Amino acid sequence: MLIQILPWIKPIHTYLHLKKVETFVKKREFGFSKRGNEMQSDLWLEIPEFDGADVEQKWIEGNSGYNLRVLHWTPTNEDCKQARTLVMIPGWNSVPDGWFPILCEWVRQRPVVYIETREKGSCRIDKKISKESFQIQNIASDLPIILAKMGLDPSNCDAMGSSLGATLLLEGLREETLVFRSLVVLSPNLSFVPPIWARPLIHAPLFCYNALVKFVIWYLDKRLKEEGQRIRYRRTLLAAPIDRLRICSMVFRKYKMNLDFSKTDAPVGILRATSDTLHDHSDAGDLSKNIPNSKLIEIESNQFAHESAAIPVIEDFMNNIA
Repeated sequence: MLIQILPWIKPIHTYLHLKKVETFVKKREFGFSKRGNEMQSDLWLEIPEFDGADVEQKWIEGNSGYNLRVLHWTPTNEDCKQARTLVMIPGWNSVPDGWFPILCEWVRQRPVVYIETREKGSCRIDKKISKESFQIQNIASDLPIILAKMGLDPSNCDAMGSSLGATLLLEGLREETLVFRSLVVLSPNLSFVPPIWARPLIHAPLFCYNALVKFVIWYLDKRLKEEGQRIRYRRTLLAAPIDRLRICSMVFRKYKMNLDFSKTDAPVGILRATSDTLHDHSDAGDLSKNIPNSKLIEIESNQFAHESAAIPVIEDFMNNIA
């Protein structure tokens, strides 16, 4: 409420949140290899509660043996309860608190269904994992099953995805297995191209990956310009289940998106941040040229898309596409 009355407090609120996350990560980082499983469990069990909305945590089975965690917020305001549901699919191993600044406002305005995909530590997998488990198309195939079990018709919902989440939603759109009323994607990946120096390290034995993760964190700290993005990726990497991270790294590098979207006319908003040095800017441009009913939306930073200030930008696209 205070943020609404005094808008100038919002950037301070966001900064303090990011510093809190950074402090938490630094405390957790020491001794990670000894307490990795315990830490991952704690990070993936948090149930975010926000004023103005009720939240429910549930595990729903997608494909056989893959039980995905779903966080479902419903506004307490009766009118807002009737708004269109927003489906959110976060990025590769993304932990929820990176999205708290935007979620804390959005969940008061409309129902939000936040689905954590199978590569994340929250997914309960009842079978032996393999490279087949983490093929992009297989990860994406859980999503329509989850929504069907929740009784949600994608054509009556809006959706937002980031990075890997955006890629999964675009896969569903192209294959016509998951067509939403509108779709907004942030920094989608047409491919996952590791730096040249990292390519021989991807196939390193599992016991080497804790040290490798710490090295990648150091590398990203040097490469990324945005403080919020650095903190989110540091936390994401520390939370990642090492065995799934290794297999995904091997599988994802072979992925290349099929850009034949000629069969779809669903509206797609493509967010692109010029300050984002991790994602390839040309990917967004290539997508906008290949998706018939798309719009390229320039934003000031990747961090901006995680803050409540981005809601009007996203909602403007979703509300004006009809």
